[in-house]
Amino acid sequence: MLNLPKIIISAAFLLFLGNSAQAQVEFDTTRNREVKQLRATGFVDYPPFGVLRVPSFPDSYSNIFQPVIADYAKFANFIIDYTTHYPYQELVRMVRGGKIDILTGVYHETNMYQGLDIVYPALVNNPIVLAMLPDRINEVKSKDDLKKLKGGISSKEHLSDFVAKEIKTFNVETVDDDYTLYQKLFRREIDYIFTSEYYARVVLAQMGLRNQVRFSKDAIWNMPLFIGISKMSPYRKQVYNGLSVYLATPEARKKTEQAISDYIKKIEEQSVGIVAPDFINN
Repeated sequence: MLNLPKIIISAAFLLFLGNSAQAQVEFDTTRNREVKQLRATGFVDYPPFGVLRVPSFPDSYSNIFQPVIADYAKFANFIIDYTTHYPYQELVRMVRGGKIDILTGVYHETNMYQGLDIVYPALVNNPIVLAMLPDRINEVKSKDDLKKLKGGISSKEHLSDFVAKEIKTFNVETVDDDYTLYQKLFRREIDYIFTSEYYARVVLAQMGLRNQVRFSKDAIWNMPLFIGISKMSPYRKQVYNGLSVYLATPEARKKTEQAISDYIKKIEEQSVGIVAPDFINN
């Protein structure tokens, strides 16, 4: 039986090969069968985008871009090794310095990612929404309504520079742990939370709160997430060219969106039966 996704990927690559003699040398896997190693990394504490569930076990790492990276690696004869046992800021520096080739989950025009080659198009958006108590969600009709309210945000959120700058124009408190953040919401010490919708769905499920908090209907901001390539990587040109072709296919976006959906569904299923904390009386 024909494998349609593989045919689509192969056709996209072959189209690219026909446009570049240099690319043909780099991607024609019938001529170049040497298996090479690519080092990759990404968020390590920002589910579902990337999380190392057990710090001492690299195999516990989960990243929504892994299916796409694996597809490319298989086609281009790479073995992927994920580096995850460093703080995120250090991992980004390692990519910039060439010790790691690929960084998944990169924001455009954001200082932290300067010096990297960003591969277009973005595979997914990371929407920032409002999380509020159900009886208050209808109080906010526009951003202007937030000016008279007090908000909160988790320090674990990863924001683009543009969104981080925008948030500073509101009265928002940064909180280091999610339990305390949502405790403040339920105690009405804050009126709303700025949060990535996907990250919040994971956190709320794990705390038993998924049905006790409402999200704004529309995103306040959308942050496209890209893949970045180290300019110091010996495979920089090959990987950049190859991923540029593959990421433009519908199959690549579909796989990434499915990885998000699957991760959140798994967490929600694992969290069934968790009793929500009594924020009011604790």
